[in-house]
Amino acid sequence: MTRKTVPGAIVLAAAALLATACGPAGPGEEEQPVSVRVEVVATSEISTVAYANTRLEGLEEALVYAMTPGTVVEVLVAEGDSVSAGQQLVRMDTDQQVNAVAAGAVAGISAARANVESARSTRDRMQTLYEAGGVSEQQLEYSQTALEAAEAQLNQAYAGYTQARTTRDNAWITAPFDGLVGRIWARPGNGSTGSPLLSISNNSALVARVLLPESDLLALRPGLPAYMTFGALDDESFPGIVTSAASSVDPLSGLVAAEVTFPDPDPRLRSGMAGRVTILTSTIQDAVTVRETVLRRTQGGYQVAVVEDGGVAIREVTTGVYNDGFVQITSGLSVGDSLIVQGQKMLQDDTPIRVVGS
Repeated sequence: MTRKTVPGAIVLAAAALLATACGPAGPGEEEQPVSVRVEVVATSEISTVAYANTRLEGLEEALVYAMTPGTVVEVLVAEGDSVSAGQQLVRMDTDQQVNAVAAGAVAGISAARANVESARSTRDRMQTLYEAGGVSEQQLEYSQTALEAAEAQLNQAYAGYTQARTTRDNAWITAPFDGLVGRIWARPGNGSTGSPLLSISNNSALVARVLLPESDLLALRPGLPAYMTFGALDDESFPGIVTSAASSVDPLSGLVAAEVTFPDPDPRLRSGMAGRVTILTSTIQDAVTVRETVLRRTQGGYQVAVVEDGGVAIREVTTGVYNDGFVQITSGLSVGDSLIVQGQKMLQDDTPIRVVGS
C-alpha cells in the first residue's frame, strides 16, 4: 500500500487556523449572548397527593358455584355478556335425580295425608266411645298420640318436598345480581365440585382499594377527590372520590387502607383493569408554581434564573409542594417575574442573553 505524506508546513498552518477559530475571545471581543426561552410567572392550583397502584373492582363481584354436586350440561352465556338478577347461566345434570326425589316426596305427602285422615278418624271415634264409657282414657290418649305422630310425618313430607324443589332450582345456576359475566370456567361435561363455574361483576360503579403509607394516615378522609390513570388507555385520567379511609394503620402490613369509588364510570373502564390511583389530600389555591425542570440544584437548595433589567439574575428559592412535575415556590419568585425556562442551566449573573421565545 502506498502512503501519501502531508507536508509539515500545511499541518502547522491548519493547526494555527483551528486554534484561532476555537480559542477564547480576544481582547475587545464581545461575549456571544445565550439563547433562552422565558415564561411569565403566574399562580395555579397545586395539591399534595397520595398514590398507589391497584386494580379496579366492580361494586358487586361474585364467584358463582353450584349448590349441589353435578356435571355441567350447558353454558348459556359468554364472557362479557350483560345479565340480569335471576337469569339462568348454567344448567347442571341434576334434573333427573331431583325429579325422582321430588316425585318421591309428593308420594310421601299423599301417604302422610292418608295416615293423618285415618288417625283423626280413629281419634274421633275413640272420643265418642270414651264419652259413652266404651273405652278407657288410656285408649283415647293413645289415639291422640297416633294422630300427632301422623301429623308430624305429614310435616316432614312437606319439608322433604320443599328441599327437593330447592335442589331442583339449584340445578339451574342463576345470576345473583345484575352485571357482566367475567371469566367462565364451566365447560359441558366438567364436574362442579369445589370449583367456581363463572364470575360476575356489577359495573354500575367501580371501586379501587389501595394501601397507602402510614405518613398519609392523618390526611386521608372520605370525600377527597381522586383520579386513576391507566396505561392501557394511554395514561388517561378518570375522576373518582374517596368513599372510605381507615382511621388506623393495619398492624400486619403497616399500611393504611382506603377506597376510591368511580360512581358513573366511563364505558371503557372494566373490572380488573390495572392503574395508578392518585388521591389529592390537600390543595393550595393561587400558589406560585413552576416546572421542576427549571430549578438549578445547589448544595444549599435550589436556584432559578430570571430576566431582570434586561440581564440575568440568579435567585435562591424555597420550594414547597411537589406534584406531577411541578413545584410550589414559597419564596424567591413572584407573580409577573420573567422566568428563564430553557437555557438557564449554565447562566450566571449578567450573562448576556437573547430571548427567543416565551
